[in-house]
Amino acid sequence: MIGDILEENHKEIVQFFEEKKKWDFSFIPESQVCDFEEGESYSIAYPIQGLLKYHGMADHNHRIAYFPSISLNNDSAFTISYLKLSKEFSEDKFILNGKEIASNKREFDRIQYQLNFIRKYSKCSTKGLVISRNVMKNTLQTTLGKGLGTSASGGAAIAHAAMNILYSEENSIHSNFRLKSIFSRYLAGSASRSSVGGIGLWFNHPKMNAMESYAHRMDGTADKNFINDIDLITISIPANLKTEEAHNIAPLSPFYSQWLRDRKSKILDFANALYEHDFDKIGSFAENDTLNLHAITMTAPLEKSLIVWAPETVAIMKLTRELRDSGIPTYFSIDTGPSTVLLTKSKNTPTIQKALLELNSDFDITIGKIGGASKTVKQVSPEAKLLSGDLKLFNRV
Repeated sequence: MIGDILEENHKEIVQFFEEKKKWDFSFIPESQVCDFEEGESYSIAYPIQGLLKYHGMADHNHRIAYFPSISLNNDSAFTISYLKLSKEFSEDKFILNGKEIASNKREFDRIQYQLNFIRKYSKCSTKGLVISRNVMKNTLQTTLGKGLGTSASGGAAIAHAAMNILYSEENSIHSNFRLKSIFSRYLAGSASRSSVGGIGLWFNHPKMNAMESYAHRMDGTADKNFINDIDLITISIPANLKTEEAHNIAPLSPFYSQWLRDRKSKILDFANALYEHDFDKIGSFAENDTLNLHAITMTAPLEKSLIVWAPETVAIMKLTRELRDSGIPTYFSIDTGPSTVLLTKSKNTPTIQKALLELNSDFDITIGKIGGASKTVKQVSPEAKLLSGDLKLFNRV
């Protein structure tokens, strides 16, 4: 029953964007057979920050969620990835943040799972070497905070590099954003949104097939100045937590069903706020759905429930309310972890940063903007050079 309702909600959401924004829903060719099975490519992608968030998988195998979600790309950090596909490789090998991932680790399974589906769709049989680093923009150091969306940027970067290798530039599938979003999804659902850039909407409902669940960028040329005036203040806070735990327990909360049912109206209201350039309404959605998300993970059965905030997280939340009460529009967004992102207008950033450092002079703060889609970078680029040491150590061919 709920699946039927969510399917109808999806149709209404699609109709809204077809009529209001004339969206092109990007046809995917029936065959995704690759042009090449070998090659190498560098790519970067940006982590996501949830605005209308999600937890819970309707289809774990294909990473299809119960309902649609919206996020923005946060360029406070980025993932730089190198992918090499070669017939000389006898097995996959994955390097993350300077360390080889053992084949018995969950991280290895997730990356290989993504590559296996890309290989399945493209009929590619070669094994791969993936070398990635998750890097903070201001320090070029490895990201340490939990809840910064780097699994999303990791999935998007690998998918982008794979498409760059597998398909010739003359092949229309090479730049097919829908397929790239689908390939991204197999590492992390939110990677589907990271791949498209800006503010992304990921389509989902429980009755979808694997080729229907993908993301579409919501903002366009008419929204550029509005988007560029938004600052993202990221406070990175470490924690030892796996997001997959939250996906498993969220549907057990008594509040989960209502969260599902409200999503269609929230998506449409958010879209109108975006196209009307209503910053305060967008910020309100982000902050309110942060509280919804965490209420749900806190109210799963007691032995499984999660409280992921740190004391610093709560202090930042209270400070955000105080700043807003004093006339400074700022809103918090917190995904699955203690790390916090504040949304504000650029003119307010110095005042907010000062208040944060007065609250805790040790806060790890990065100022960012809404980032773009995943993209190819050259070997000589500053981002690719961050992997040069790893390549010397781990490149086998």
